[in-house]
Amino acid sequence: MNDRLTLGTLLLLIHSFASFLVFLYCHINAESQSVFAYFLFLIVDAPTLPWAFEIESKIGLLSPLADAWTNVWYYGHQGVNLRAFILTATFGGLHWFAIGNLLTVLFKRIHQWLQRRPASSTVQSLLLRLPHTK
Repeated sequence: MNDRLTLGTLLLLIHSFASFLVFLYCHINAESQSVFAYFLFLIVDAPTLPWAFEIESKIGLLSPLADAWTNVWYYGHQGVNLRAFILTATFGGLHWFAIGNLLTVLFKRIHQWLQRRPASSTVQSLLLRLPHTK
C-alpha cells in the first residue's frame, strides 16, 4: 500500500512542479500568447484536464475567485494564468496520482504472477549448476 501511494505522490509532485514552472513562465513573460504553454498539459493529462476545463467553462467557479485575487495582487492581468494553473495542478496532479497508483498495483500483480509460475527446465538446470554458498 505504501509503495502505491509513494509512486502516485511522486508523480503528483512532479506534475505540480512542472505546472508551477509553466505558471511562473507565463507570469514573467509579458506576451499574451504565453498562456498557450498550458496546451501541452491538455495533451499529457487527457482526458482529465480537458474535462476539467470544460466543466469550469460551464460552471465558472474559479473565474470570480481568480479575478478577485488577481485584482488585489496582480492588478487583474494574470486571471487566465492563475485559473489554468489551479486546474492543471489540481486535476492533472490527481490524474497522475491515479496513474501512479494503478501502475503500482499492476506491477505488483505481475511480480506476484511471475513468482507463482514454475521456472522452466532450462532455468532450473542453470540454477542447479550454480555453486551454493552459506
